[in-house]
Amino acid sequence: MPGRSEPSALPSIALRGYGDSIWLEGWSVLLEQKGTRRRIPLPAIEGARAVGAGQGSVEIAVWGADGAPGPVFVVEGRDAGQAGRLVEVVNRARPKSAPDGGGADLVEVLAVVQAAGRKRMSPRERVASLAVLMLYVAGAALLGLFGEPVQVLLWVLGALPILLGLVIVGPAVVNARDRWVLRKRGVAVVALFDRAHGRRRFFTYIDLEGGVHEIQADYAAKGLAGDPPRIDVLYDSLHPEKAVCSLARSTLVWRAVGVGLLGGLLLLVGLSMTLLPLAFLAVS
Repeated sequence: MPGRSEPSALPSIALRGYGDSIWLEGWSVLLEQKGTRRRIPLPAIEGARAVGAGQGSVEIAVWGADGAPGPVFVVEGRDAGQAGRLVEVVNRARPKSAPDGGGADLVEVLAVVQAAGRKRMSPRERVASLAVLMLYVAGAALLGLFGEPVQVLLWVLGALPILLGLVIVGPAVVNARDRWVLRKRGVAVVALFDRAHGRRRFFTYIDLEGGVHEIQADYAAKGLAGDPPRIDVLYDSLHPEKAVCSLARSTLVWRAVGVGLLGGLLLLVGLSMTLLPLAFLAVS
């Protein structure tokens, strides 16, 4: 009776933790923690076990060298059943003896994503922001000296709809500008699904030079030919890390209409509340 053939790869079990992830791919364990992704091949693993409250987390111990313990990686998860399945598969498939020199040298760091720091304003943006603030304060002071209390109140409250309108219109204008630029120098590629955090989906694509880049998928991005793990992406040939998801023309039109109506209405209301008091003061 012929024996059962060995699987060509491990089952692709995944455990999503609190910002961290661990999954099986090929004959390796891939682990992502705090922006660092590592590949730990099975020969490097001394053992795996479920740990933490409710046994929902996974601990991966790597073989040490010369009798010293090796590094240990822990992913804090939330699904005890999934953690148990992952641990069982890893312990069943891993070699039972340590490689020469231990397993630490076999662990690969695939990517390190720096946490996005606070974006600093350019000198031009700082000057523009300061000018707007000074204009706002000067307008309030002018109305306070020569205007009516109602006019001062309208001026002060008018800043809120203006800010809300800019929050809606600003990103849409930037996105439209990027899409316009990419019409001229964009390169169309297919991006493959990589991971998900909550409702956010992340895909990776490879540029013409072989560089690997990541993009967060637009919620309206459709799978290529009905295949959800693949989407169309257009990246900037001069800056390959900048890309947008290809969207249906009808989606772009409806978005433009929605942004124009809502954002434009808020801006109109806010400008009316701030400019009309100044107009009344000028003619009085």
